[in-house]
Amino acid sequence: MKTWRRWTGLGALLLMAAAFNLLFWIENMFSMSVLIPLAGGLVLGVAWLAGVLVSVARPGALEGRTVGGLNAVVSSLVFLGICVVLYMFLQSWKGSYDLTQEGRRELSPMTVQVLRNINAPIEVTCFFLHVDDELVVIAREKTRRFLEQCQRYTDQIKTEELDPTIDRSRLIEMGITHASPQGTVVVKSGGKQRIILLSGGSPRLEEREFTNALINVLRDAQPKVYFLTGHKERDVLDDKGEDGAAMLAKLLDGESYKVERLAIKISDPQVPADCDVLVVDNLKTDFHPLEMEAVDKYVSAGGRLLVLVDPWRSVTPGYGGGEQLRPWLEKRFGIKVGSDIVITDKSENIWQLELTNDAKAFDRTEAGFMQFHGCFSADHPITRNFDQTVLLKAVRSVGLAEKLPEGVAGTELLRSTPDFWAETDTEKLLTTGKARLNEGERKGPIPVAVAVTQKVPVIGSPKGRTDTRVVVVGDSDFTSNTQVVVPGNLNFVLNVFAWMNESEDLIAIRPTGREAVPLVLTDTQRRAAAWVGVMLMVQIVAAVGAVVFLLRRKHQ
Repeated sequence: MKTWRRWTGLGALLLMAAAFNLLFWIENMFSMSVLIPLAGGLVLGVAWLAGVLVSVARPGALEGRTVGGLNAVVSSLVFLGICVVLYMFLQSWKGSYDLTQEGRRELSPMTVQVLRNINAPIEVTCFFLHVDDELVVIAREKTRRFLEQCQRYTDQIKTEELDPTIDRSRLIEMGITHASPQGTVVVKSGGKQRIILLSGGSPRLEEREFTNALINVLRDAQPKVYFLTGHKERDVLDDKGEDGAAMLAKLLDGESYKVERLAIKISDPQVPADCDVLVVDNLKTDFHPLEMEAVDKYVSAGGRLLVLVDPWRSVTPGYGGGEQLRPWLEKRFGIKVGSDIVITDKSENIWQLELTNDAKAFDRTEAGFMQFHGCFSADHPITRNFDQTVLLKAVRSVGLAEKLPEGVAGTELLRSTPDFWAETDTEKLLTTGKARLNEGERKGPIPVAVAVTQKVPVIGSPKGRTDTRVVVVGDSDFTSNTQVVVPGNLNFVLNVFAWMNESEDLIAIRPTGREAVPLVLTDTQRRAAAWVGVMLMVQIVAAVGAVVFLLRRKHQ
């Protein structure tokens, strides 16, 4: 009787274990492959339990180990029942959590700022196919979570999820001729809308794209940025060369700027009236005097000017026989652009400046220490809360005169660390690649970027602006296709444009691109992971317990 009871109990355990293991792999409770061993285990379990009860009913059985064994069995069955109920509950629960680095990341300061400043209803319509494709499911779930995260900061965003195959009329109504099979998101406010197509091997709604879409649909007007040409400047349409500026144009387009090129005609020298910002990006030949007059007239009427100028080995003179730009900047705004290159002998790369907000390298007793946090101005909106690294290479000094012209106010935006100096023998430096600090040369910290404003009469500005704004940086390479993607470079230059257009709500640290590619598992891999995490571990623990029990019983 005892042997029979032992074998029925062992058989019940083995068949029940087989049933639950198969359930994890088949995921169908009513499959014959699961029901047959489950029924066999239940029959043997009932037989075993009947044998136990019979043995308990015998006189004196209650005084032995039978009751203890029965208690252990009953407790095990109760625990098993709880596990079964919990498993069924988890199988039916639709909740999920994104524990990836991307899923745990907070929204960027820029996105939070834009969300909190929304003052008009935003409609976000998401088109996802109702299919079980893993990529579509990931894109749909990540989009839902991201939008829920955005809705914590504003009550103006209303979301709707549709199937493009069922709600075809809505696609046509929105003017969408092609919807991505992995997902399409439409951001709309009033009569303006922005379409975001999700695609690729890891589709999801990117924070950067969504923030840019919000900016585009919320802006009343599209500021126009002209990049000057005719002086061998960096080409804003060049998207193939490393030295082009097409990536900068793409970033500006993302924040609702319209980018065009401008060649000032000598026969009719003027800057278009619709110009919001005029950019001079790495000119290699100087201005014609008539061009200089046109730029001067433009800024006098409240124009906005950004000058990015690299160190020159030798200046190609203007048509007037001398330099035009640098003398004009100093006379007009008190901006002094040096004939030098800012370098250091404390690093292998003597040309490169890494500008950060770390103040450890600076002397706390120096005059004006509190006006900066590290290399950045602590007072100016462009750099006030800046905490990223700006990389500049081959930079010339750009500072302010001791006495600024009447009506001009200026701020030094960027400065080098104290171990740099302004090398004036540029010919030797550019020829040999070597230099040393000589007497009379300016020691660091060296200013390399400034921003100035000048009040103008309201009646003199075609756009109703009350001031002129000018930013000059002693480097232009940081806006090239390969360098502008550096987060610090990107945020600095776009903050400059935001300040020039009086869009200070856009001055912030912008969201980065995707960081992690999700691991897409096949059905077999997913089931295997679940089986290893639950059933295998439970069975290992049970097996170890059984071995310990048998060993203790043998040696007692």
